[in-house]
Amino acid sequence: MYKNLKIGLALGGGGARGACHIGVLKSLERRGIIPDIISGTSAGSMIGAMYASQASAAIVEEKYTEHVNGEDFKDLGFRYIPNNEKDDSVFSQVFKQMKNQYILMVSSTRKSLVKNERLAKAANNLFESNQFDDLKIPLIVTATDLISGKPMLYKAGNVVDAVVKSSSIPGFVEPTYIDNRMLLDGGIVFPTPVPPLVGKCDFIIAVNISKAFNASEEPDNIFEITNRARDISTLHLNSYLLKQSDFVISPEHEDVHWSAFDRTEEFIENGYNAAESEMEQLLIQLDSMIEKSVETPKETFWSKLKKRLSL
Repeated sequence: MYKNLKIGLALGGGGARGACHIGVLKSLERRGIIPDIISGTSAGSMIGAMYASQASAAIVEEKYTEHVNGEDFKDLGFRYIPNNEKDDSVFSQVFKQMKNQYILMVSSTRKSLVKNERLAKAANNLFESNQFDDLKIPLIVTATDLISGKPMLYKAGNVVDAVVKSSSIPGFVEPTYIDNRMLLDGGIVFPTPVPPLVGKCDFIIAVNISKAFNASEEPDNIFEITNRARDISTLHLNSYLLKQSDFVISPEHEDVHWSAFDRTEEFIENGYNAAESEMEQLLIQLDSMIEKSVETPKETFWSKLKKRLSL
């Protein structure tokens, strides 16, 4: 439908909220909008790699839902603990203190809770193609080097290795060490990976699943203060990144914790509904881009030469 327009799709990070990407892909595919290149961060790299490998949103949905309900995924140890419910009971407060003490004790002696080999094992059966060169759609996977602070972009080699690096949540999944690099979640630098697509396509669609910022909350302990400071930095960084795209889709996800994988089906539906609600405006913008490209064709060497000879 849009063969004359190179479309890029940036899929942001957000753990379990990444299932929203599947719903967005279902909606885009239904309208004949197939990305020519995909950029993915963390959960977005996982879904992006699956779609680049399969080129079918239905297959991605089937395999992903089967994956999050499988034994390999359970072995990762994800446990969803609501972190935004206002429960002021004595039991709740005692539990919070115990949890914070445990986290403090563990974080002083370890770099992670989960080995990255377990993440690789869980992801290994998700992709039809394990090499970037074999993907049906070009893919860019982002990661972050915690030593240099620089983003790392993966476009070649093993897809699973790249996705594991991009999905290694700081403090939860073990970093990948290569040479002098300590590689972790791509969301540290690119919460929504728009910049890797700039200059590589004509139109960039960004899917934003980052947590929104609640201006009415007031932190009341060390953990909440440090988390809120991080959230503010991410908020402004992500806003800057999204402005570099041509169109943004932001599915509803109630700002739930990244580990809420029990709500996968709900997130898929939310992603689909968000894309459908924006579809009319998206189609208008895409059609406008096509009309402009037809009205002002790019000059080639031969067209320039012909123009000179006619003078």
